[in-house]
Amino acid sequence: MDAFLGLGLSEPLATALSSLGYSLPTPIQEAAIPLLLSGRDVLVESETGTGKTFAYLAPALELAAFGKRPPKPAPEGGAEGGAEAAADCETPAAPAAPAAAAAAVREAAPARRASLGRGASAGREGPEVLVVAPTQELAVQIGRETERLVEASGLGLKVAVILGGTPLSKQEAKLQARPAVVVGTLGRLGDLVALRRIRLSALKLLVLDEADRLLAPEAEEQTTKLLSALPRAAARVLVSATLPARVRAKAAPFLTEPALASASAGPVLAGDIEHWCFYCDGRKRLDFLRRLEAAIRPPRCLVFIAQAHRVPHAVERLEAMGLPVAGIHARLEKEERRVALERFAKGELRYLVTSDLGARGLDIAGLSHVVSLDLPEEPTVYVHRAGRTGRAGAKGVSIVLADSVELERASRMAVRAGFVFRCKFLEAGEVLEPTTVEFFERAERADAEKQSHRAERSLRGPGAREARPASSGRPEASRPRQERPYPDRSGAERRRPAPGAERPAAPRTSPGRPSSSRPAPAGAESARPNAARPEARREEPREAPRGTPRPAPREIRRATPSHGKGPQRPKSLRPGAPGWTQADEDGRSRDAGSGRGKGRR
Repeated sequence: MDAFLGLGLSEPLATALSSLGYSLPTPIQEAAIPLLLSGRDVLVESETGTGKTFAYLAPALELAAFGKRPPKPAPEGGAEGGAEAAADCETPAAPAAPAAAAAAVREAAPARRASLGRGASAGREGPEVLVVAPTQELAVQIGRETERLVEASGLGLKVAVILGGTPLSKQEAKLQARPAVVVGTLGRLGDLVALRRIRLSALKLLVLDEADRLLAPEAEEQTTKLLSALPRAAARVLVSATLPARVRAKAAPFLTEPALASASAGPVLAGDIEHWCFYCDGRKRLDFLRRLEAAIRPPRCLVFIAQAHRVPHAVERLEAMGLPVAGIHARLEKEERRVALERFAKGELRYLVTSDLGARGLDIAGLSHVVSLDLPEEPTVYVHRAGRTGRAGAKGVSIVLADSVELERASRMAVRAGFVFRCKFLEAGEVLEPTTVEFFERAERADAEKQSHRAERSLRGPGAREARPASSGRPEASRPRQERPYPDRSGAERRRPAPGAERPAAPRTSPGRPSSSRPAPAGAESARPNAARPEARREEPREAPRGTPRPAPREIRRATPSHGKGPQRPKSLRPGAPGWTQADEDGRSRDAGSGRGKGRR
């Protein structure tokens, strides 16, 4: 606790951090807390799992509960001066600077607390601390940690979590309670600020957590609009595991002489996390997870895929293989993501498939393995992936599946980040570690076999297929054709003749006459009249003998509408015709009496 008091924090917050398991401040906390308490714009850069969240939450609650930040001096040269200052802060601050800032904060703290007190912010018009997160899961996690710290310190500050997809009426009810700290996603916070549901006049501190994602091209416009709406006296804090030069250049016009608080990432990536690399073709990477399950059975494994639209397909494939798996990505509904994360955190599921943005900033306890199905193009993305495991001093394993092209990129990435990939093979249900030379020789052989197979397919043509072996020893063309019975018109079964056999001549019969099996008498064909003229073979219609009654004409009937009562019997249109019965007459009279038979004639 004394170490946190030496950084300038009040006794309630120092006691709260000690009760939450921080007996001593981490390097990033030691560097960031004095700078944030002094009211400066700060860039906080440190690896995941090093305590960045409490590094900015503790001074944020200190400012919200006890004091105001001093007025910000205007940068020399306006925005250009701020840009030059942001570009110059490439190196961490010297150790003497945080100590001097902490001493100044300790000297001014008693007067500030005596003048303001804990109830000084009761009449504020808006929040004093605003924390912006790129995903809903990260916003919920930050809100939970803030409430823990407030409860442990006994400050009595109100915290509100604002998420997209929630009815505005519920969020307005939260804001009417005048929370001191508001945590939320970028889109919804921007909407509420534009609608003036959140007033920024009393804001003291704005925190952009995972700032590299918030200043990415897809979110840059909303982020810069929010930064432009801030009051001049509010401090801007950018927090991330990686803050490359392009991110600092985008934020430079909105910063005033920013200070850099940085901590070395070497012990985390190189000591607490093991990095395994497997050679695997792209089509076999989902099957690799099935083999990994049989080999080591990881207690809790997070699987990363670069494209969010591939997550549902991967989950279906892994479920079909019998793995306990769920998936989350940015396009999934909020409730579905929450349920999947809860089941994964409780241990009901041992595999969770996600995209890079879907799992940004997640802190899942007991996460033992991280698998990257594809190696990201940017090294910073892999740093965020690997940082999901090995947090707060725990051990973890980060696994990368790569082909020959990705292996070269992985080597350059490891050299740049200061860690080593351990080459592995998965064979016969065991994880083997060959020498580096043997690993790359086997990878080259596998790649050469793949290239030769592609060359053979291109020579055969796009529509060619590999010949399938016949079921018997003889080729299929030399096997006799099997006779299959088929029915003739009389219903009797006949057999198709074998190929090459003569077909029996079909008997010639007249239309409408059955064929006869008796042989015709000799000379019968010539004795028949008009044999030479086939058109004269028709028989003339015979006249009926006198006195024979003529057949009744065909009755013309039509179906009557059912009117929703089901099908009805058609009625004749000619009363008295043959076949006309008394039942028809009775039905006709009923229709006439009821009026249903009108207009039928």
